[in-house]
This record gives sequence, C-alpha cells and structure tokens, in this order.
Amino acid sequence: MKATITGDIVKSRAVKQPEIWLEPLKQLFYQIGDSPEHWEIYRGDSFQIDVPVKDALRIAILIKSIIRKQKKFQLDVRLAIGISDEPTIANRVSEASDMAFVYSGQLLDELKEKKVHLGIKTIWPGLDKELNMMFKLALVIMNSWTNNTAEAAELLFRVPGITQVKIAGKLGISQSSVNDRIKRGSVYEIIELEKYYRERLNNKINQQERCQP
Repeated sequence: MKATITGDIVKSRAVKQPEIWLEPLKQLFYQIGDSPEHWEIYRGDSFQIDVPVKDALRIAILIKSIIRKQKKFQLDVRLAIGISDEPTIANRVSEASDMAFVYSGQLLDELKEKKVHLGIKTIWPGLDKELNMMFKLALVIMNSWTNNTAEAAELLFRVPGITQVKIAGKLGISQSSVNDRIKRGSVYEIIELEKYYRERLNNKINQQERCQP
C-alpha cells in the first residue's frame, strides 16, 4: 500500500517571506524521506510527499499545524490524501503514475473547487465517503485553530503521547496554558479521529490481504 499527500498553501501570496513557512515544512519532509524521491515542493507553494499509509492523516494534520502556527499570518493548507495498492515506479515523486499519486492530484483539484481543506481518496469508495464526512466536521475545528493552539497540536502529532508538562517546557509556558490551548482547539478530539482513521485503514488492509490468493 502507498499514500501520497498533495497540497498547496492557502493565501501564500500574502506572505512576502515564504521561508517563514517553507523552512519548517522542509524540515518535516526531510524527517520523512529524501527529495525528490519521496517529496518535492514546486511552484513555490505546492508540494507532494509519499508517506506511510497508516501515518497519512497524522502527517497531514501535522503539516496543517505547522502552517497555522505561523504568527501574524492567516495561512492555511489544502491537503489531498491518495491511497492505493500500486507500487511507485518513478525516481521523483512528481513523476509517479501510480493511483495514489493520481488520486491525490485529482482530489486536490476537487477540494479547490469545493473550498475544502482536507480530503481522502482510496481504493475503497465506502471508506472515502465515511472519512471525508468526518474530515469536514474536523475542519470546522482545525480551520479555527489559533497559532497558539496549532503550536500545541504540532507537538502532540509530532510526538504521539507527549505530556502537557513536556509541551509546556518546550513552549516555555505553564501546563495550565497548554491545557487551555488544547481544550480551546479540541485537539484531543482530533487525535481520536486520527486513531479511528488508523484503525479503519488497518482493518481494510487486513481484509484485502486475506482476500489475496
């Protein structure tokens, strides 16, 4: 199984110093894989990255938190997750022709038309319908994250299981302030969604493997 995330930065032209969001994004991508084999940033504000299937939603939310935490800017990101069971046969992620790549590219165009910031397209249409409905509800929360909430969310999704005390130490604030940020942004509820996504994908993959001869 393979997952590709295709995305673009919303309102990127309003920022005269793109390195403000570009460098943190590159740092994350380098932790995931090499460029251009596993990821590429192109046209200044668009990107594609191959990620582990079960981590796709976690990484998508992590990308969103990194973009939304930028102070003084109302930046956001549009993210399309494509998942298929075809292997990659290209040396550059942007030159791939597998269905995960195709799905994510097609879906991003659809998301632009619908003005939706997160979606998924897989080889299981029923699962797509279920998850995309959940994503729309989750976006009501995530699209309202302040930069302070996004800072806390980034750490929670970057280091699963990290405590509020450790987050407070990294951000230089009190534990009660961390708790307030998390509660205001319903971040723990988004974590529950990510866990549910992981369970559903795991079940689907196991079912497919049992059906294979």
